Amino acid sequence: MAKDFKLTVSTDRLEKLADGTLPIAEFLSVFLGDDQNNANMRQGLASYFYENGGSPEVREFDIVDAKFSTRDLTGSFKCIFTVYYFFTCSDIKNDKRENITWKFKIDGVGLTIAFVGEEPWVWDAD
Repeated sequence: MAKDFKLTVSTDRLEKLADGTLPIAEFLSVFLGDDQNNANMRQGLASYFYENGGSPEVREFDIVDAKFSTRDLTGSFKCIFTVYYFFTCSDIKNDKRENITWKFKIDGVGLTIAFVGEEPWVWDAD
């Protein structure tokens, strides 16, 4: 199941993004550089791995392949990150490099950005 969440956005940056004077990569870098927004994205990324056990944690991520349409205020980007696992019962630590593509839509009236992550791979045992 895809993961999703919303974050609030300031009017001044949104206006610059919508009129094309602020590149999407710069917008996302500053927006997701905010401590609370960054924590929300890291939690969104880690939530894809909760079912694997090991208390997954994402400590940092990089954004690549950012795209944005000023016409309908939608876009996408890929997060590249490392998932850190710690299995407390066995005292085993492990990490794994991953990437997830997010789509987003900006609500200019409500001043929010809705993020929807990709559908995870499902392995069929058959």
